[in-house]
Amino acid sequence: MSMGQSLAVANGCRVQLPSREIQLSVKRQSRKTIAIHILSKDEVEVRAPLKCAWREIDRFVDQKMAWIVKAAEECEPAKPPTRYLENSIHRYLGEELRLSLVRGKPAFVGVDNDFIVLRCMDPGNETLVRKHLEAWYRRQAERHLPARIAWLNRLFVDGVNVPRVTVRKMKARWGSCDGRNEVCINSLLMSKSQDEIDLVLVHELCHLRHFSHDKSFYGLLGRVMPDWQAREKALQA
Repeated sequence: MSMGQSLAVANGCRVQLPSREIQLSVKRQSRKTIAIHILSKDEVEVRAPLKCAWREIDRFVDQKMAWIVKAAEECEPAKPPTRYLENSIHRYLGEELRLSLVRGKPAFVGVDNDFIVLRCMDPGNETLVRKHLEAWYRRQAERHLPARIAWLNRLFVDGVNVPRVTVRKMKARWGSCDGRNEVCINSLLMSKSQDEIDLVLVHELCHLRHFSHDKSFYGLLGRVMPDWQAREKALQA
């Protein structure tokens, strides 16, 4: 990328590859360093300090271009947004179930064979349907997870008390531990299989014994759940 292209970078330019183009844009932020964020296979964002010279941004991008191309090629395609329509697919305890929407009251959500049946006053309103479905996941989690984590805590045989379990929707984590004998679990974990749910619960139980992800933590996790890596791979899929 030449000096003459720096203004093109500022306004958004395209990097031509053999099979496609990559859209490259610059975002000014209150930060100290330049960073590159791969947004998708076709879109890359350069985040730069507010007063950083364009020639410095240009030089940085030029130096990183080989890495940008490689990282963009390896980027997983973005998943389509989840829909909340009749017959849309949703998971419960690892099973793929179709959503069956019914107009009426009172509001109701339950499993019937291969369907999640959801009744509400406006089943054509995806926002409302999503609200009812997520509330149902939370109720299921609050109903089932405390007893499950109590059972799993017995595997440790060390006298540490069963933690208090709270449930809420989380954007980026399946669970968290505050180090004070309390764990918080993402309500949407109920969409996962029992093996994956148990992994998250055992992971947080290990944090009650070893708060950091250190050698002792992973040693304990491996002893209590020898196949944790396979379960983690499934959870992340």
